[in-house]
Amino acid sequence: MRTETDKAKLYDRQLRLWQESGQAALENACVCVFGSSALAAESLKNLVLPGIGRFVVVDDAAVDEQDVLTNFFVGSKDVGRPRAQCVVENLCELNPAVQGTAIVRSAEDALSAGASGVISSASLVIACGLAEHTVRQISEICWSAHTPLVCASTAGFAARLRTSVPEHAAVESHVGLKSDLRLLSPFPALRDYAEAVDLDSLDETDAGHVPYVIIILKALQRWAASSNSQEDIARRNMPIPYSSKQQIRELILQAAPAPGEENFQEAYSHFIADCTPYEIPGEVSQILDDPACTSVSAQSDKFWILAHALRRYVQSVYSQGELPLSGTIPDMKADTRSYIALQRIYKQKADQDKAEVSRHVHETLQMIGLPTDYVSAGEIDTFCKNAHRLRLLRCTPIHTELDSGPTQPSALSGSGALDHYVLFRASDAFLAKHARYPGAPSSSKAADSVAPGGDAANGNSLNSSLDLDDLVSADTLELSAIANGMLASWGVDSDVSSDIAAEFVRSGHCELHNIASMAGGLVSQEAIKLITHQYVPANNLCIVDGASARILVAKI
Repeated sequence: MRTETDKAKLYDRQLRLWQESGQAALENACVCVFGSSALAAESLKNLVLPGIGRFVVVDDAAVDEQDVLTNFFVGSKDVGRPRAQCVVENLCELNPAVQGTAIVRSAEDALSAGASGVISSASLVIACGLAEHTVRQISEICWSAHTPLVCASTAGFAARLRTSVPEHAAVESHVGLKSDLRLLSPFPALRDYAEAVDLDSLDETDAGHVPYVIIILKALQRWAASSNSQEDIARRNMPIPYSSKQQIRELILQAAPAPGEENFQEAYSHFIADCTPYEIPGEVSQILDDPACTSVSAQSDKFWILAHALRRYVQSVYSQGELPLSGTIPDMKADTRSYIALQRIYKQKADQDKAEVSRHVHETLQMIGLPTDYVSAGEIDTFCKNAHRLRLLRCTPIHTELDSGPTQPSALSGSGALDHYVLFRASDAFLAKHARYPGAPSSSKAADSVAPGGDAANGNSLNSSLDLDDLVSADTLELSAIANGMLASWGVDSDVSSDIAAEFVRSGHCELHNIASMAGGLVSQEAIKLITHQYVPANNLCIVDGASARILVAKI
């Protein structure tokens, strides 16, 4: 049994990325994976190592010689054994704290036998290399259960990754934003602290340790006092003309006790970026204006209850239309005493803002009939610290896309992902018709995954009557025709690239381990984002083009 200290040592690096809250979410999560191919195994490997709670693998395939060459989690001694069992056994050896289960049934059989219960109890579902009709079934169940779904497949040097979740909110999005210092709208404690500092009376040593935030505020005060304007623009959070900005930067340099003082150079270089009028980020404004935020009930998710309270806070007289202060300041040249004093001022203001937000949270909870401890103090603290980084993701369901095509085909064209996307779709249509993928000889595996009504006999006769070169040539023409027909039905006035189509057929839809490993890394990365509610998942399609070393992302 691992102690908390042992876990902290084992997971030290990742704890720096998603902290204890993210690690707890991982350890309490269950991932259901349909498929046990190299792609599925590589995806799970990157979830088992950081300590996912448990996982379930659903697949009835038996290990064959091709698996031994491409899947590192099966060996030659495993040939003929259920691949799902072999993968689970070997994955669990990587991290004994993780529980793995194998269900040796095809995805279709499992779904018909009530696997929807497994899906609804899972934190996340991953579908790897499945036929389109099976993906449609899984997508419908996941969408109804509000369970995040990640679908992925590979074909030679190409891979496709699609994320689908009705709604996903990320509080700790870790989005890189400039520090919230409020230099153009300083709060009273910060303004008073800056006014108490007399740069002219400090010797060269002490002046060299004044934080650049104070230097900028002093320069703003001098500029406002010397300007002809009767109103202090710096205190009204109004934009400063460019010519005036240059004047203020000169005032900063003039105040330096000696040329080249590092803290004054910091003030000079940070002034333009840090002295912009305060505004709430657009993504956060959209969340605050969302109908789910403006009207909440006892059935609302905690995120929306907190967002509603934040909306009330922003609309209050206290906040003056600003989000709660995070309380953090960047590193800067200063002595320890000055830096800690400045840090304390920002922290005290952040605590005051948090107390005000907490009041709105408790009032909201009382309004909708929930106890005031329904949202913990820790959750309010995290929400306030990340209020300017809130992100919301709403995807379209995969089964709708499969039935009617992408809603934004222009996004595919703009990202360069159109050819690969439509060829993956055309390959699925080819499989449904011939019981084999384009360029691939007929096999029991392909025949088992064909949709009801697919022409398995057609695939067998075609393979026996043509040699491989003729097969590739004929399949390339048919695959291109299917893809072009799809493009026309989506209103796209272009044809698929013949070179990319030929490469798809040449691959025979086989998995290459290096591509499966890369795609598996992407799958697990998106899975961790969805499970921990940290960082921002890709919305919603990712294409790996290994032949040209590109990763393409588009929203469809």
